[in-house]
Amino acid sequence: MAKKTTKSSVGLGYPPQYILSFMANRYAIEREDGFTVAHFGLVNRSNLLLDRFTCIFSEHTLKSQRENLVQYSDKVGLPKKKTPTWVPPFKEAEAAVAVPVIDFLHLCHWDDAHAEICFWNFSQAHLSDLARMGKDQVLTPWGVAMLRCEIDLQRGFLADLYNDRV
Repeated sequence: MAKKTTKSSVGLGYPPQYILSFMANRYAIEREDGFTVAHFGLVNRSNLLLDRFTCIFSEHTLKSQRENLVQYSDKVGLPKKKTPTWVPPFKEAEAAVAVPVIDFLHLCHWDDAHAEICFWNFSQAHLSDLARMGKDQVLTPWGVAMLRCEIDLQRGFLADLYNDRV
């Protein structure tokens, strides 16, 4: 007789730290088949790029997070001021570094002025293994990056991330 598979719920804990921490005042989104690339940059008054971060969201991640992110977006509202359009500079293949794949976004804001976008990832295989163990588990994801920005950048990013999506 086949053994019945047990499934438990697996919650996400908070990462104890982040690999990267940075600020941004620009973003750009590129849609590709099966994934979306998000670029964030910190640009000074002289239009000099001081820092940048690029990450990838799979279609699965965007679909699975859509409901929560859209609800959050509805609560914080649309941007009150538009973030300037930004085209990130092209990186030559030999200068490019690995681009992290993001599985989860954690968002917060305070004082209707400041915000964070936290980028987490985790192994789907590990998540599946924990779910099969038969008792409630907590998975601690990797804290890939923590971005600090004005709340209007966060609002605009969320609106643009799900713009044109069913």
